[in-house]
Amino acid sequence: MKPSSRRIRRALWLSATAAAVAALTITGVSSSVAAQPTSLAGTTARGPGYPPPQGVYAQYTNCPLNNPLMHEAITVTVCTAGLAKSGSITIGNITTPVTQPVNVQFGWYDSAPVTFDSPLPTVSPLAGPSAILSTKPDLIPGSLTTELGCPSSNATVENICQQAAANPADNQVFALAQEVGPITNFRLFTWTQPVIFKLINPLLGSNCTIGTPDAPVMINPQLSFIPGVTTFTELLDPQPTVHPSVAQLLLTGAQAGDSTFSAPGVSGCGPGGVANIAVETALDAGTGLPAASGNSLTLFGNFDLAIGAGPENFPGPVPQPADAAAELLAAFKASTNGEHSVKHLISESQFKAILHFSG
Repeated sequence: MKPSSRRIRRALWLSATAAAVAALTITGVSSSVAAQPTSLAGTTARGPGYPPPQGVYAQYTNCPLNNPLMHEAITVTVCTAGLAKSGSITIGNITTPVTQPVNVQFGWYDSAPVTFDSPLPTVSPLAGPSAILSTKPDLIPGSLTTELGCPSSNATVENICQQAAANPADNQVFALAQEVGPITNFRLFTWTQPVIFKLINPLLGSNCTIGTPDAPVMINPQLSFIPGVTTFTELLDPQPTVHPSVAQLLLTGAQAGDSTFSAPGVSGCGPGGVANIAVETALDAGTGLPAASGNSLTLFGNFDLAIGAGPENFPGPVPQPADAAAELLAAFKASTNGEHSVKHLISESQFKAILHFSG
């Protein structure tokens, strides 16, 4: 049986999966743009359906390995874990620093040969697409009174202005980015992701958002590597003879960005009913929404891929059909906090070669 590293490399050469997953991780991260929420993954996200992995796999807390789709891989099954710690997003005329960590959980498998020109499939955590992301709120610069253009000649808006001015806590606005659908158009280092941004302030009600589930903000992030900053590491399983078909690719210091998306006006903001119209009009004027252009996203972070090789990558002695997801899950379950793995630093060109990426 060939060494784990060689088998994984062969798997990645056979299809572009891992490259897709690398982008995938950033994908989720991108949803965390604009002032993060209590949880981009939502408040009801549940675990993966198996004991949380430990040691070198501890970051993969919500990989959908129990989803039957993940067990249909021909070439590879991949769990992704992303962590972005900095960045910024501009929507309309408001630029919000991303200061809260943004975590991403996702899965990917290939059920048929793919090409770089074809969209690649993804698998959400067991709790659904909303569980892809988790983070905490970020504070939007400025104040509610500023964004409303206080004082106002409208009675409803002026009432909110006075309440916000009287209580500093009511004059702050946080934003929560939430995923509202699956990732689509996933092609290696670019993809499309539907999100909404919930504006959190007690005076704006509980349903104040930029974008809606029916008409979300469509982010189109692109993953890029920063010369001299981004590092690439190949990490073998701690027990390579026991789990020869499992390994990791780790990216440190990558960037995801998009400056092409448009943003609608706010909706659902205010005390409710027709009274919301004046509040929403004031907020749109203050924030520069809707905005067809001028919006941008930049995120920086680390992105880890746990890869299990599929049946085409097992030589004769391995029983067929082999199950890449089962191999990966077995490695997760066997992981302990005291184990160590062999790491190999690789170059960007080597990384792209492993992924069969020529772009």
